Amino acid sequence: MAFILAVFAVTSVAAVGLSALATVRAQHRAVVIEVAARQRTLAERYMNDVLLTRDGQRADPKGTARLLQLSGQALLDGGTAPGVDGDDDRTTVAAAQGATVRRQLQQALHLIEDLIATGEAFGRHQPTAGLKLTAGEHSLPADPETRLRVLATLTSNVSLNAARTIAANADRQLAMLVRLQVLLGALGLLGSLLLAWLLVAATRRQSAHFRSLVHASNDLVVILTEQAHCLYTSPSVTRMVGRDAPNLIGPGFRGQVHADDISKLLTLASSFDCDEPPPLRFRLRAGVGWRELEATVTDLRQDRHVQGIVLNGRDVTERVALEEQLHHQAFHDSLTGLANRALFRDRLDHALARAARGGHTVAVLIADLDEFKQVNDTLGHDLGDRLLATVADRLAIITRSGDTVARLGGDEFAIILEDTDEGLARAVAERIVTETAVPVRLASRELVVGASVGVAVADHPGTSGEDLIRHADVAMYAAKHGGRNRFEMFHPELARHAGELLGLQHEIHVGLQKGEFVMYYQPEVDLAGGAILGVEALMRWASPTRGLVGPLAFIPAAESTAAIVALGEFALFSACAQTAQWQDQGLLPDVFTTWVNVSAKQLTAGGIRRTVEAALTAAGLPPTRLGVELTETSLVADNAGFENACHELEELHQMGIRIAIDDFGTGFSSLSHLTRFPVDALKVDRSFVSGIEHHSKNAVIAANIITLAHALGLAAIAEGIETPEQLAELQNLHCDMAQGFLFARPTPAHEVTALLATPTPNPFGFPHLIGVP
Repeated sequence: MAFILAVFAVTSVAAVGLSALATVRAQHRAVVIEVAARQRTLAERYMNDVLLTRDGQRADPKGTARLLQLSGQALLDGGTAPGVDGDDDRTTVAAAQGATVRRQLQQALHLIEDLIATGEAFGRHQPTAGLKLTAGEHSLPADPETRLRVLATLTSNVSLNAARTIAANADRQLAMLVRLQVLLGALGLLGSLLLAWLLVAATRRQSAHFRSLVHASNDLVVILTEQAHCLYTSPSVTRMVGRDAPNLIGPGFRGQVHADDISKLLTLASSFDCDEPPPLRFRLRAGVGWRELEATVTDLRQDRHVQGIVLNGRDVTERVALEEQLHHQAFHDSLTGLANRALFRDRLDHALARAARGGHTVAVLIADLDEFKQVNDTLGHDLGDRLLATVADRLAIITRSGDTVARLGGDEFAIILEDTDEGLARAVAERIVTETAVPVRLASRELVVGASVGVAVADHPGTSGEDLIRHADVAMYAAKHGGRNRFEMFHPELARHAGELLGLQHEIHVGLQKGEFVMYYQPEVDLAGGAILGVEALMRWASPTRGLVGPLAFIPAAESTAAIVALGEFALFSACAQTAQWQDQGLLPDVFTTWVNVSAKQLTAGGIRRTVEAALTAAGLPPTRLGVELTETSLVADNAGFENACHELEELHQMGIRIAIDDFGTGFSSLSHLTRFPVDALKVDRSFVSGIEHHSKNAVIAANIITLAHALGLAAIAEGIETPEQLAELQNLHCDMAQGFLFARPTPAHEVTALLATPTPNPFGFPHLIGVP
């Protein structure tokens, strides 16, 4: 009996001892679970602190990182683990036991170091792709923010796995104790009851910690019935919906889901037949707006503890917004908000496909702003961008809501007109020309830009988008060469002309390289005394295939390329060199001017002063021997470049170079321009000289131009004199100088040399030179 009592006593003591040992271990595991749960909260907080700091908001990523390190080290090696908010809830933890748990916690510690290193680099705007990571077995994305989020998730997951391992160990310990209680029987009843009580308490504490983990997590957990009624929502859902949200349990949750997404939930709940359904995307009301959620779906209807369909999701609103923004940027122009070239081509292909099915017509209009480059060059790109945005707004107003307006690049815009006809396309093109010509006031400046518009109509099936764009482009260039600020409808003949123009431009380029261009000179005669007081330098092209070509045949083609600037430089250098040669030969009077034509592009491109200085220096010619001629149209062809042109002309005039306006009266400039830049002479266009002897309207215009020139203190030079009667009439009008076939045709330099060497020729009766018209 005593032995039995002794055995009972020993057994009871052993049972109690084992129970006490198990209780201590359970308490330890519960503490470890609590600290592990904090790891996830701290990892997510650190990620959010880094992002807030990078966005300029107040946060303390370093403090959170320190808490994260202390907590991870305490879990592994034992010690005091800080609370989530620092010292408010310190917990003493023993060193982790078991190889699996220690391996997981060691991995978590490595991930914490990687997370902190990535966060510090990300916060300093340093690259993260080259960081040496300790948890090297994980493949991480190169994007810094994505890498930060992945590392935070990995840290949380590893800590959670460790908690699960500890929980599993606790469960095994409980099972062992239950078996021990059965073996001990009545002898261990008291110890078993005590142990059961302790285990229940530990379990409740463990559950409380898991609830704390769920409460602190940003993950959203929703459990639904087959009727999409809500059985449970995590606190994060309630926080998202707001305090004023209705009761989410039951049918109330459906009232917070976007109307377009309710059918997704109903379909999912009523016909769940997939082991791993794809992620579910739906919108949940949050205050006055909506949040985008993405959730994984798990069927736990057969689990007696859940009995529902579990949605485990994340708020992806910012990611969706970023994706939409990137998609918009990929297909829209960032400056104007219009469609870009890629979207334009896609919409054109779809429009042509719809037209083929419906039997209607599609038109493409391409509009290129005239002389826009000078706006950027003279007034700056900021003002140029504002001008482009204004033009884009005008085009959007002109077109219908179903049409597409795009910016193809630079100052080129394109429009797709669907369900249209040639008449409507013409009307839209005409309105574009009209609206773009309306002055734009920006930064106290009034800018006037026109547009050259090409129109192509796909009036028969089979027309491709590429063909339609090419045809509209050809028509646009035809409009530009036809005078600008106008539109042109495409027709097959334009394509042929475009090919010829390209060929001519290529020949001009080759001709420049081979030295095929030469200078001819036409004398200018003083109508009072008869002396030759100047020449106009005129370019000719000695083409091996076209013969001797006059400027009207090649200058317009050269003006649409950079060749016009090269030709202008050639004219300046050649004319200065020839004039210097005549001067060295003693053939020039004290007052003698060689006039060289300068294009608008030479002025607005800038640098004309340096070119003139170089030409004068190379020839050794005084600036007073040189004059430049400009048409009044060229001075206002680009309103934005007018100020730059005035500046260039003023610099030339200060050097001593004379300035004349050629073909005066044929352009459309304001007379106020004569006071804006220095002018020495007005050249009366040949169209006003023709018929002057018959006292026609041309005679009245010519007389007024001469009177205007004298009133402004300028010389009047008449062009195109062919008869003695015209000469007499101009003398009666007191015109200063003249040039024309009556005196001499444009001729090579050596023939002008012979004329200059003739001693005191009869100015109004000397033999005409044999020249080239």
